[in-house]
Amino acid sequence: MVEYPEPLIRGRLIKRYKRFFADIETDAGVVTAHCANTGRMTGLLCEGAPVWIRRQPPGRKLHYAWELVETSRGLACVNTARANELVALSDLSIWIKHASLVRREPRVGAHRFDLELSREGQLAYVEIKSVTLCPERDRGLFPDAPSVRATQHVRLLTEMAQTGIETHLLWVAMHTGIRSVAPHRDLDSDFAVACRDAKAAGVQMHAVGTTITPRGMTLNGVIACSVD
Repeated sequence: MVEYPEPLIRGRLIKRYKRFFADIETDAGVVTAHCANTGRMTGLLCEGAPVWIRRQPPGRKLHYAWELVETSRGLACVNTARANELVALSDLSIWIKHASLVRREPRVGAHRFDLELSREGQLAYVEIKSVTLCPERDRGLFPDAPSVRATQHVRLLTEMAQTGIETHLLWVAMHTGIRSVAPHRDLDSDFAVACRDAKAAGVQMHAVGTTITPRGMTLNGVIACSVD
């Protein structure tokens, strides 16, 4: 579980710009908040949407950071780092059995994976993908913009699986309206093919849903994941 150490500040979105900046209207006036999300954030940028921001620690250039946004289909977390944090702090048995956390961001060659686990006496590696795009009903799609980097990550998982190393791709639905996830084939066919090849090579695929409130967030169980 992830809990915010102090209450989030409610506001309304004016605009997001230059990737990392968002102007937010609050009761105290308009503030500029850091946006820790490099994606297109499709479906999350509706002008006037209710949002929640937090105060940043002293010394940061921007005094606030954007955390949540309310959409027509549910509440979403725009801070992509929260998915990794949430999984690392949660009970792993929600999505994987007989595993314990060894460390976060382990280095394998030139790449850093999100988690290194110990499972039945062997090390296992996990790549986490935060899913917020929910364009239809309750189905989440990833990515929300073509991502060469994400494809490379999955290809590396595939190479490792082919040598006998246990690898996992974990999709975390950081949007309360999402009940299943899948690769966004129409937007990034290379990523979709990489996921299909990874599954065939033995990379284990999982997806989990979340409960998100302005107080914090928790994993709430396994959801459907289709990469075929």
